[in-house]
Amino acid sequence: MNPLSIHSYTFLPTWTTQHGEDAAREARAAGYNCLVIPLRDHDVIEPAAIVRMMEREGLQPVTTANQRPEADISSTDRAIWTAGLERHRRSLRLARDLGAKHMGGILYSVFGKAQRAATEENVKAAAEALALLADEASGFGMRIALEIVNRYESNLLNTAAQGIDMVRRVGAPNLHLHLDTFHMNIEEDDPLEALKAARPYLAYFEIDQNNRGPLDRGVIDFGPMLAFLKASDYTDMIGVEAFSSAICGPEVAAGVGAWRNLFDDGAAVARSGIAVLKQAGFA
Repeated sequence: MNPLSIHSYTFLPTWTTQHGEDAAREARAAGYNCLVIPLRDHDVIEPAAIVRMMEREGLQPVTTANQRPEADISSTDRAIWTAGLERHRRSLRLARDLGAKHMGGILYSVFGKAQRAATEENVKAAAEALALLADEASGFGMRIALEIVNRYESNLLNTAAQGIDMVRRVGAPNLHLHLDTFHMNIEEDDPLEALKAARPYLAYFEIDQNNRGPLDRGVIDFGPMLAFLKASDYTDMIGVEAFSSAICGPEVAAGVGAWRNLFDDGAAVARSGIAVLKQAGFA
């Protein structure tokens, strides 16, 4: 059975250990065996308590990390680049302490709409840091996954082809790709063909509707992509993600543009995701 993951923000306004308890219970009840824990704020991550929570619910933690304007590995300012790498290293050690084997997210640049196109120098800077991060992760028995996002969330990697180029450029065996159907629907000429090209590098495939609401309502047809993964004997992680203004905290809502109340029951959305995956033979 594939690891099946759901983002904690489907249930929570932001991560706290107390709120995380609720998310973990809901995730397990719906049929998931992994829960995404964002490492946005290092100070609220309590490794010992989270380990107990995950063990109690029979879940595996999956972590995501981020960069900030003053700590960004795609920067050509060496002080900002160094701060970005150090931030990632702190995130990686927290992920290790949680028992996570996977750290993903927009690891290569700052999350948000950029004011200019990325340069080759930005790509080179990110690749240099990712090589160092992947090497450290390897020592922890962990892998790194680059989430490919749309133009409004990064100016560095927006397509599967760009992600493949970055993975090849870095050349680390534990560096992989994370593809999300919401972003693919915006950026790819043909999402299915992009998925096929990325398949050898794929560690995380995330289903996410065009409006980021319930998985069984929207224009994205997950069927062909899931059928391809099934036929190609894909055994790695499949995730579910959704956002609603009724649940998201202000910072999360602003980041992903969750301005509408698309749902007020994260548990129902979690079940809708499992229903989609079950129909494709993954749950």
